[in-house]
Amino acid sequence: MLLRSHAAHAAPAPWLDIARSTWRTTTRTANRAWRNTVTRSELAELDDRMLADIGVTRAAIRAEMDRFPWDDGSRRRQPPREAGPSVRQRLSAMWQRHRSRQRIRQLDADTLKDIGVSFTEAEAEANKPFWRT
Repeated sequence: MLLRSHAAHAAPAPWLDIARSTWRTTTRTANRAWRNTVTRSELAELDDRMLADIGVTRAAIRAEMDRFPWDDGSRRRQPPREAGPSVRQRLSAMWQRHRSRQRIRQLDADTLKDIGVSFTEAEAEANKPFWRT
């Protein structure tokens, strides 16, 4: 009796979740492909006046008809990232921060007062790690 009650509450096999997920994905893809095929064929049947009303050209429809049914163009393309500083430039900046913080640490109170920086501000800056801006 104990084994039956325990078996009734056992967790489903992990492969079953994978199979369900795969089935859902495949079904969605097939439905999307069917909708794309139907929509594209309906667009091809429209006359030029209706196409002008919705702002689509005959050439755009031909290009759309040449695509695969499952290709709906829904993937968002990310703009290319701008190139940031190179590793050498970043290391150089870190070294420069380290050296300047060492120099701030060596300044006396009169020099700090001349440049308009309080002792606590200078101490806080000097105690920052080199990787922090």
